[in-house]
Amino acid sequence: MSDTTEALKIAFYALLVLALALAIYGHYTAPPPPPPPPPQPILVENQPAGLYYKGLETTALAGYYCIEGINSSNGYSIQLNALLSNGLWIQNTYGTVSTSTSLTNFVTNVRGKELLYAEGSNLINAPCAWLVMVIKNGYAYFGYSLDGKSIVWYDSYPVGNATIEPVVSTELVLGGYGNGEQAVLGNGTTLVYLALYYWNGTSWEPAPVGVFTPVPGYTHTAESVNNAYVFTSGSCGGVVSWPSPVNNTMCPVPAFKP
Repeated sequence: MSDTTEALKIAFYALLVLALALAIYGHYTAPPPPPPPPPQPILVENQPAGLYYKGLETTALAGYYCIEGINSSNGYSIQLNALLSNGLWIQNTYGTVSTSTSLTNFVTNVRGKELLYAEGSNLINAPCAWLVMVIKNGYAYFGYSLDGKSIVWYDSYPVGNATIEPVVSTELVLGGYGNGEQAVLGNGTTLVYLALYYWNGTSWEPAPVGVFTPVPGYTHTAESVNNAYVFTSGSCGGVVSWPSPVNNTMCPVPAFKP
């Protein structure tokens, strides 16, 4: 047998082995990786309890809250907060007047390095409503909606040509009533549903959100809760609860326009 014939036989068998290997590989695929575990409620302590905004820069936020129960011995607030691109920090809140557990109103705050402005609405009972903040024509406008269809604009403040930043200080959270106070949640049921939307220029979009975690030096709100469970799936909705964790959310869509 010539060397050429032997070389051809070797090449033939090599190609045959390669073909068999490819055939076997073609019929075998590695199993897909297991899906990530579903999100779980997170226990937070001595910090605001809720969501922070992870989306795009925007000019308007709408934060929905629905209080099914708050067992706080010294008042509370639901805060829609936003850090602006010019360094100002604006706040639209609903909550109790001082340590009262029954008298409630809406309150605005604007801060730079210190408090620049604060104003409250008339007393109103609004256990479920929308908090809205819009920047338009150099002003921040503060409003609320009780029905998700129309907005009551109750305050405004000049902020210049700014946008809302997607950072940890842009959040929708439960905290103390104000003045750096803490909401002390007792053994009774606390259950607050939250949902956050941002304006994309033409419509409201569900906001990408995460569980709020303070960042020293970058977190502006000073109010907190002593303990609470916070759950979010990462898109729009969240829930704050105590003493039991809750892992379902609601995301109603606002019908009003900023």
